[in-house]
Amino acid sequence: MEVSPRRLAVAIALIFLLGVLFAIVNGYYTEEEDSALPIIVYGISFLSLVIGGIIILLFQWKISKMQMTRVLKVLPSEERLLVTLLLENGNSMEQNKLVALSGFNRVKISRLVSALEKRRAVRKTDLGNTNLIVLDI
Repeated sequence: MEVSPRRLAVAIALIFLLGVLFAIVNGYYTEEEDSALPIIVYGISFLSLVIGGIIILLFQWKISKMQMTRVLKVLPSEERLLVTLLLENGNSMEQNKLVALSGFNRVKISRLVSALEKRRAVRKTDLGNTNLIVLDI
């Protein structure tokens, strides 16, 4: 799962804002009570951030998986087979291995990869005698 630069900037800004809010609350608390905030407050806050981040990652993973199943339903069966093979093998594979695993001949694989490239579903990188096919979805 990729994190866009915009989301990363927003997350950093929100964490910075949270730190500023803690400093303000600590200042008010120190004025009223003549002592700093208990360390447990910082621990609970940190734990809440970690749990929240884990929950967000889990939901993002589930949403990505649901989107991928929708994309697979739209693709023709032969292209769906190639995308499934790429998903099962870490989102990238050499083109000659795709030929071996799919059962299609080299010309058929080349045409299917070209069709998927036009859909911007895969990216092809030259590796000499073969190509590296990388899933871009």
